[in-house]
Amino acid sequence: MKAASPWADVIENAQAWEPHIHAFVAFAEPPTQNSQQGSLAGLSVAIKDIIDVQELPTRNGSDVCHDAKPAVQDAPVVAALRAAGARIIGKTTTTEFAFTDPTACRNPHDLDRSPGGSSSGSGAAVAAGIVDVALGTQTAGSLCRPAAYCGVVGFKPSYGVLSNDGVTPLAPSFDSVGIIAGSVTLAQAAFRAMAPAAFVTPQEDAKTSCSGCWATDVLPNVDTLDGLHDASSAMSDIGMHCTSGDLKADVDRIVAAHRTIMNFEAAAAHGTMLADERMTVLKPKFLAGLRAGAKISPDQAADASAFLSTAKQAFWQGLQGVDVIVTLPVPEGAPLIDGTTGYQDWLTPWTVFGGPLVCLPWGVDRLGRPRSVMLAARPERDVQVLALAAKLETLSPPMLKPTLPSS
Repeated sequence: MKAASPWADVIENAQAWEPHIHAFVAFAEPPTQNSQQGSLAGLSVAIKDIIDVQELPTRNGSDVCHDAKPAVQDAPVVAALRAAGARIIGKTTTTEFAFTDPTACRNPHDLDRSPGGSSSGSGAAVAAGIVDVALGTQTAGSLCRPAAYCGVVGFKPSYGVLSNDGVTPLAPSFDSVGIIAGSVTLAQAAFRAMAPAAFVTPQEDAKTSCSGCWATDVLPNVDTLDGLHDASSAMSDIGMHCTSGDLKADVDRIVAAHRTIMNFEAAAAHGTMLADERMTVLKPKFLAGLRAGAKISPDQAADASAFLSTAKQAFWQGLQGVDVIVTLPVPEGAPLIDGTTGYQDWLTPWTVFGGPLVCLPWGVDRLGRPRSVMLAARPERDVQVLALAAKLETLSPPMLKPTLPSS
């Protein structure tokens, strides 16, 4: 764990970066006392602005929430970090209600490129070295993409392990709080503070792995695929028995069924906005998602859910004897600013399948964009996959920190 920086230094660094990357929407007041106790003592943490932080408003990246009142208490995940000694620095930029409309946030490695979304500011803030850890969420690919595109560690725990209380919902069937951090060690420490019960029962070390990508029409570029091959070789170097091959699932149908449920549940949570003046200020993609969700019947949503349940069971049954999958979260590095938050269809099945995911920086490609590989495991194997990621991290290529642009 690195030595703590004074609060004023963290804020000064954040304010130097802010005109360039727009990672924050609010800063917290400095604590009256800096905690010197706890497993996260002195570490700086930022929180995605769909998660409640006491005395700061939760505005959900939306003009609809411009007059939101400050939260009266921390969400449980935030309270756990604070109790462990973490310093909550502020709230980070999110896409509107964690959907897919891009934000003004920029990638610290290249200001012409997207940081990904929806946890855009959390990925950018960690990549720029402003904070040690940031909380984000994932409903499809919203945490892993920012981690991958920004060249930092991303950890989405097994579905349901971390509390969603105090978190604005998008689709409760998939919504998961997760961690973006500067290293696997930091992610492990934050996860232990928020989910100590996960560490009570020891998990056997992972021994077998397979590597591969989804067999879809979208293919990884050469640089990204080279990173996967390199990481797969490194798995052998740390004692894993490795096999390789395409991953088997009907990705297109899974993505379509997931979108059906996501839109249906988003409309259930936020559809009242379609009936009043708030509709006029919603961003176009979220508005379209709500309108689509309002047209989906409960029977259609139930059918989609049943299909995903069957697909999940079949996928894990087909991988009996495999502890961990080494794959790619995205086909290539961060896209240019183009009205999207990046490609998420490779991540959606993993979110549906419910297990832990760890995105690990793996050098840069020929355009200087961060590369990332991802470890995936069965549900409730969170501690196991984090331990393996920590070993693999020691063999990863160096990742240069982005430099602060000149004014």
